[in-house]
Amino acid sequence: MKLRKEMKLFLMMIFMICSIFSFAGCVDYGYSFHYRVDGGNGEIEIEKAAGFQPSKYLCKESWCELDCPEDSYYIRMGGNKRGSSRLTFIAIPKEGYQVQEWRCNGELVEGNKTNTYTATVSDKEKYNAVITVKFELIQT
Repeated sequence: MKLRKEMKLFLMMIFMICSIFSFAGCVDYGYSFHYRVDGGNGEIEIEKAAGFQPSKYLCKESWCELDCPEDSYYIRMGGNKRGSSRLTFIAIPKEGYQVQEWRCNGELVEGNKTNTYTATVSDKEKYNAVITVKFELIQT
């Protein structure tokens, strides 16, 4: 009799644990930001803040669902199915260079030749953003 109660309790706990994991899997979505410098002459980094120190991963050395070039990095962030995620990128041009353009998912970011760009990704972009920055020589 005691064994049956323990078995029922055990099965109930297994059911609860499985339910929690399946619910969590339905709520949490990954938002991926893939980023790189197009053509060299500088670097691209993620803006970091207190409590937000993400690690960057090479797309080719990690699981990357896109066909990213060799020098591409990515970061994956959690979120909700119909939500969105934002991330600010910082362009670091080599001496004598400046930002020529930013692109997000292949589209030119009009009017932004600054050293920062904030990208937003949502389900509309299938949870992926591909950010590129291109540098040009400063004309004197």
